[in-house]
Amino acid sequence: FGLSSSSGCPARPHHPWQLRFSAGGRAAMAAPSDELRAALVRRALRAEGAAVEACRVAAEGSPPLAVPPPPPPLEASSRWTPDRIRVAMASIPAATAYPDLVRRAGDVLEKWYYRFPLNVWSRFVKFADSGTGRHKQLPKVVKEFNESAPILARLMEWTDQAERAGDPHCDIVDLCSGFGFLAMFASELLPVERVQNIYLVDRVWPNRNVPGSKGGGITTAHIYDHGEWPIPLLTLQVDVKKSREMRDLAKHIVRDPRPTIICGVHLCGTLSLRAIQLFNDGLSSGCGVTGLIFAPCCLPRKQHRDRKFVYEVGAHRFTAQELHDHKAKNGLNAYEVYQEHLLLCIDAPDKAREEMGALGGDDDERHRDQRNKDKNVFFFARAPYRHDGSTAGLGFDFGKPVVIDGLRLN
Repeated sequence: FGLSSSSGCPARPHHPWQLRFSAGGRAAMAAPSDELRAALVRRALRAEGAAVEACRVAAEGSPPLAVPPPPPPLEASSRWTPDRIRVAMASIPAATAYPDLVRRAGDVLEKWYYRFPLNVWSRFVKFADSGTGRHKQLPKVVKEFNESAPILARLMEWTDQAERAGDPHCDIVDLCSGFGFLAMFASELLPVERVQNIYLVDRVWPNRNVPGSKGGGITTAHIYDHGEWPIPLLTLQVDVKKSREMRDLAKHIVRDPRPTIICGVHLCGTLSLRAIQLFNDGLSSGCGVTGLIFAPCCLPRKQHRDRKFVYEVGAHRFTAQELHDHKAKNGLNAYEVYQEHLLLCIDAPDKAREEMGALGGDDDERHRDQRNKDKNVFFFARAPYRHDGSTAGLGFDFGKPVVIDGLRLN
């Protein structure tokens, strides 16, 4: 940059949408849609402001237009500006529980507003597709941040404690990551000198080792195509319900000679059991697992009760029928009974269950068992760092089935 035009005005730099470099190094014009091009041009002109107008007058010798141009069509630009996003962030329960974290997240969102092109930013701020987030017409990124805030706050606390203890920098595994908002916020908010990598694990990601792989419909453009992340983000196409794929995850990621923290936001059904199992196995096999943070989303399917499923994780065993046995519940609903069992499945003495305010009830059919429950429930477990070197995890059966008995299992 620092170039000048023949008129003495600063030369305008290329914008990301204008120039794209091919593998051979030659520049080629990108071809965004007319609507996107118009929106980006307007954004660039607003940023350049008076300097652009001065150059135009000097070059053309004409005064500014007496009548301003008409405003751009609303559909060509996002109404979710950084200021409007901050107003929405101030309305969520996390703003009361974690005010400093919400303030920093607002700065992150402003950074993303200018970093990502309109077509990507629009995916962040589309209205949440279920529950109160949809009824209140909140951007999806705001709803997802509210659900991730307790995990982010605890990760910040744990990485600070690990530094004081002299532990190596850690890896974070985000199970069932979906679009990846938890990992994206973690990359921006956690100290870069304390975290090596953040892995986004989900079956919907494309397999980057398979040309043309499309996965389950989520592209990786927002992860890989628009600059580097402060802490590297790596997507992995892994189906957490499949034992073989969980064994591969343990072998190639969890066994790395670093502390590993396992996370998951709103894990549906038996996915919570899978997260606990990976933590327990990584801990007992000397793979350096030091933390587990997850939020269960809903009960295992009611078909499990009809098929008399029996679950076993760690040293605890329970049945699907117990979740719906009104006589044995002691006043608890099925979702609260499930939480009690989840806590008993965790093989670590330092464990806890906490609640924070949610946006409100969820009208999703899958989540009817905890519908209208104005809480988000989070589980936390910690363990001292212990890595057994080259023998870590060897001979250990990761990914065992969490359903060990029942009708029609095969």
